[in-house]
Amino acid sequence: MLKKEIKPIQYLKTLEGNYAHLYLFNDGKEYVVKFQRVRKYRKREVVNEWLAGNLARLLELPALTTNIVYMPDVSLTDIPVYRNSSYKSGKHLAIPFLPHVKSYLELHEPLEKSSLINHEQLAGMLLFDQWINNNDRSRTNILFEEKEDGKYYFWMIDHGRCFPGTYEWNAETLEQEPVYRVDMPVYKWACSLLDGPDPLYTYCEKIMNVSSDLIWLLLKQIPEDWQVTQAEKEKLLAFLKRDRLHELPKLVIDANNQHLSSF
Repeated sequence: MLKKEIKPIQYLKTLEGNYAHLYLFNDGKEYVVKFQRVRKYRKREVVNEWLAGNLARLLELPALTTNIVYMPDVSLTDIPVYRNSSYKSGKHLAIPFLPHVKSYLELHEPLEKSSLINHEQLAGMLLFDQWINNNDRSRTNILFEEKEDGKYYFWMIDHGRCFPGTYEWNAETLEQEPVYRVDMPVYKWACSLLDGPDPLYTYCEKIMNVSSDLIWLLLKQIPEDWQVTQAEKEKLLAFLKRDRLHELPKLVIDANNQHLSSF
C-alpha cells in the first residue's frame, strides 16, 4: 500500500533558531518543517537530514521519520519573516514534533543505564555518527522522551552537519579524509553506559552490511529541487561504502577510553 501523502493545513509557530517552523498536517500531527536552501551557507542541510534519517532507520536506530513534503505558497504566508526571506514553495522536509522531551543539556544529571529503555542503541549512535561523519552530536541534539515509571527513550536528532564538507559538501570534499569528533560530552556519557566493546563491533558489522544497492535506492529518491547531481550521489555512495569502516569502533574506544569503565 502506498504511503499517503501528508499536507500542511496550519502554520503554528517559528521554532528556536528562526528557520525551522511548526505546522499541523492533515494527518492530525504536528511536524517541524525545515526548508531547503533558506540559508545559502547551509545548502546541504535538508539533504543531510533526510538521508541521515533514512540511513539510521536502516540500522533500526532511534531517528525520527524524515518526510519529503510539498509546501505550497499558501503555507508560507504566516511565517513571520516570509516576505524578506528566501522561502519558496516546493519540496521540503517535515519531521515529527516531540512535545514532551528534554535534551541532554536540560537534564538535571545524566541518566543512568537503568533509566534508559533503549540504552543498547547508544553503541549504534556512536558508530552511526562516525559513519556519516556527523559533526554535531551536541548536548541539544539528543532528546529524552519520558515513558512510564520514570523511564526514558532517547532520540537522535539534527543531522544537518554531516559528511566531509558538512553544510556545503560537494564531490571534492566527499573525497577528503573525514575529520571525526569523537570526544564530545554526549559520547563520553554514552560510552560510560556500554556493556563492553562488543556492541560497537556489532553495529559496525551492520553498517558494513548495508548494501550499495540499498543506499543507491535512497539516493535516487532525493528530489531534483534539492540539486544533488548524479556525480555527487555517486560520491556520497562511495563515502558511505569507504574503506576502513572496520576501524570505527577503535576510533570511538581510543577517544573515550577513560570513560569506558566496564571494558
